[in-house]
Amino acid sequence: MNIFHSTIGVVDSKRFAYWQDVVCDTFVQIDCIPLSDRPFFGEISTALIDDLQFSQVRSRDHQVMRTSRRIDGGREEYTLMQFQLSGNSIVVQDGRDATIAAGDCVCYDSVRPYTLQFRDDFEALVFQIPRQRLVGRLGQTERMTARAIRGDSLLGTLTVPFMRQLGGVVSQVDPAVARRLSSIAVDLVTAALGDLISVDEHQPSWAGTALKCRAKAVIEESLHDPDLNTERVAAVLGISPRYLQSLFHEEGETVRDCIWRRRLERARRDLADPLLGTRYISQIAMDNGFNNFAHFSKRFRTAFGVSPREYKATLVRC
Repeated sequence: MNIFHSTIGVVDSKRFAYWQDVVCDTFVQIDCIPLSDRPFFGEISTALIDDLQFSQVRSRDHQVMRTSRRIDGGREEYTLMQFQLSGNSIVVQDGRDATIAAGDCVCYDSVRPYTLQFRDDFEALVFQIPRQRLVGRLGQTERMTARAIRGDSLLGTLTVPFMRQLGGVVSQVDPAVARRLSSIAVDLVTAALGDLISVDEHQPSWAGTALKCRAKAVIEESLHDPDLNTERVAAVLGISPRYLQSLFHEEGETVRDCIWRRRLERARRDLADPLLGTRYISQIAMDNGFNNFAHFSKRFRTAFGVSPREYKATLVRC
């Protein structure tokens, strides 16, 4: 789903009020303040992928404030990751401020006050994630907000170019492909923010977070292989199975758990895909690494509360 808003065509005297309404509808409840007398301009193009949101923003000369009053008046709980595509911005939250330039990124959290300042023309990609998805992986967000991730840093060179390209195509690709790419985006953002925490704790874990992302990519590409296991993933990465397990234990699961979870999630996605409506359930099971239908059905019911056939029948009735 793609949504586009622009101040072009709006009467000059009403443009800024219109812009504030658009920003509130797109992100969270905020207050906007103009910072110059120049004619105002703004546009937002937003793609929604399940509970994730990619918004490309172009505008100029204004300040955004998320105040305690606005927070009390709404229940939005999101972490927003801003990738600066052109121009500069200043992000203030949790007693810190970060100035970011083109190629940099920064995050802010909707449950506490923040301020964004844009003092010239700019373009940015804002990746909005349900807050609990990151809290579950990284803990509380106070350590990550208003801290610049530079585009030339180790994790920045991985994350920023990918997000820049993804923001431009995510609304154009097949929904199933968009979901896979979005999952990679969440992993990369998690790695980049996790690196900020590791610096605080004097742990050189950027390599570990990068390895974990690579391991998940290997798993994603090999889910069809019924023989996929911890040893195979570790061999592809050139690390020991024990070290690989330690990386996954940081997220509270084993490599084996991750493999089975992703197989089941992808099988459920395939069952719901109308383009695969004529494919047998047993074939979908095999495509996702299950070589025993009874085993697949039992695991599916345990994970989702219904059998694969019941799940597909529910979709047909809808």
